[in-house]
Amino acid sequence: MGVAVKPFKVSLRRRTPTVILACVVLTLLLFLLCLGTLERSEFRLQYGLPLGLEDALPDKIRAPKACRSDVDYLRRSTYNLTRQVVYQKRCLRGVRNATTSRDVTASEARPLIEAGRQDILELNHACHGAAPADAPCDTIDVQVPPPFPRRDYSEFLFGVASSSDRLMRSVPQFRHWLGSTEARLLAIVTDDNFSARQMSKLTAYYNKAGIRFIGARPANASVGVNEQHFLAVRELIRHVDANTDTDTNTNTRWGVIIDDDTFFPSLYPVARALDELDTSVPVYAGGLSENSHAVQFHGHMAYGGAGVFLSLPLMRLLEPNMEACLEGSPVREGDGMLKYCVDKTDTNLTQIPGLHQLDMGSDLSGFYESGSLPLSLHHWKTWHQAPVDKMFEVSRFCGGCALQRWRFGPDTLLANGYSIVVYKAGLEHIPLHRMEATWRGDGLDWEWSLGPTREKMAQGDKKSYYLLDAEVVGSSNLRQVYVHRPDVVSSAAETREPTRDEVIELWWEFA
Repeated sequence: MGVAVKPFKVSLRRRTPTVILACVVLTLLLFLLCLGTLERSEFRLQYGLPLGLEDALPDKIRAPKACRSDVDYLRRSTYNLTRQVVYQKRCLRGVRNATTSRDVTASEARPLIEAGRQDILELNHACHGAAPADAPCDTIDVQVPPPFPRRDYSEFLFGVASSSDRLMRSVPQFRHWLGSTEARLLAIVTDDNFSARQMSKLTAYYNKAGIRFIGARPANASVGVNEQHFLAVRELIRHVDANTDTDTNTNTRWGVIIDDDTFFPSLYPVARALDELDTSVPVYAGGLSENSHAVQFHGHMAYGGAGVFLSLPLMRLLEPNMEACLEGSPVREGDGMLKYCVDKTDTNLTQIPGLHQLDMGSDLSGFYESGSLPLSLHHWKTWHQAPVDKMFEVSRFCGGCALQRWRFGPDTLLANGYSIVVYKAGLEHIPLHRMEATWRGDGLDWEWSLGPTREKMAQGDKKSYYLLDAEVVGSSNLRQVYVHRPDVVSSAAETREPTRDEVIELWWEFA
């Protein structure tokens, strides 16, 4: 009699996780394939799916192959360009001249944009339609100031209070003006739970960007972020270079309270403006809000988004009174609390022209196209959107040439690093010395803070190409990418012909 063998069975309980996993993977695969098909039916350029799933798509809807190297950058997913773009490239040579005044809007008879030119690049077809890579580029010379001189910025110790997430996302902008300088940034990280290991990672991230970073936790966790900006004064004093009560033996001259969206295009003009002040005595310096209602409500004070500059003697006067000021201040904003406490020292505000709070609204194109060079900017990622680090990339080559203006032909104005604007009726009768008030008006008087203004132009009276990107190529060239995006993507019912983004590439070299 043979030995009976019990049939081998796999427990349903053991198979269940495997079955579920297989179903999840299959569902995800089908979803991605459907998503890829759906996305590729739209007008904007699409990119390959992850995990090799692109190979599972039919050939006709796969992501296209790369273009040649000189125009392949247009296919970056962050650009989100339409599949077809109207493309022009112009070459500019910045001729450095120490006597050049960036405040004068120079004129160039040649056009910057060739009217009627319709070079259509097929970004889905290896950028078919681009001119040959070795095609000559007609170069236009423009006069620019020289680069800012190098100097030591160890006199500055900046203080900010913010969450770790916002601090991480602000690194590119901090890098622009703090990277590779001797200035330091002290950040009070306000997260409820933030470990020493996380602080080490945040510090390493900033240090890798070339920023001298000091991470700190709130000494008083019971107060909010606004109050932390006020209490940061005590932290700044703790990190002054010298362990002495005399100011003459320390490099640090200024403690500066800023927001995480405060941006200085360059520390050089800021330092030059402050060189005029005597830091051996209490000094309270900054800028007012441009908004008269804000000034009427909050008072005559240094507004925090523009930067609040405190000399060491003033900070040492404030330090013993921090708790009393924290308790007694009728306002809870950090800059308002600083004003309340500074008032007890009989120190008056010293206004620094060019430090901008920008309490104005969502469309600040008129401000950026005015030709002025600001010392500081604020609200660039909240109240309005401006790629500030990209806008001022050109300043690496020519200092104050960022936002410098030139007229090209009869109708085009370049605000370097921000926009190219074509005026429908030409520039002859445009009062360029007046700032276009493109922001919300609310019946306020802006001229008291911004100088002469003019009415916002009607839609359709001008066509604007805004800066999308700027990057150094090699060691001596800069590429700026400006784009005009149509307001509405229109398509015919049958042909579904898309409206195209229009791209202007400015290729800079400097002499």
